Amino acid sequence: MIKASDSVVEFSVSAACKIKAGDAVECGDETYKVISIEDIAQRGETLVLTCEGKSDDKSKAGGASDSSGSEDV
Repeated sequence: MIKASDSVVEFSVSAACKIKAGDAVECGDETYKVISIEDIAQRGETLVLTCEGKSDDKSKAGGASDSSGSEDV
């Protein structure tokens, strides 16, 4: 992922992915709708996808339920 804001996320992907505007892409547990695609250097190698979606930097799943930091052996 290149950068994120509250409503727009940009991804850099291989052109072999055959993605087009309007497609849905998944990253982790989130799904994003592709708004536009830019072919970097017009060589058909790397694409930058501009997507709509919500970027959330918060962890979805926590670690251990015991927050004491100690482990019973």
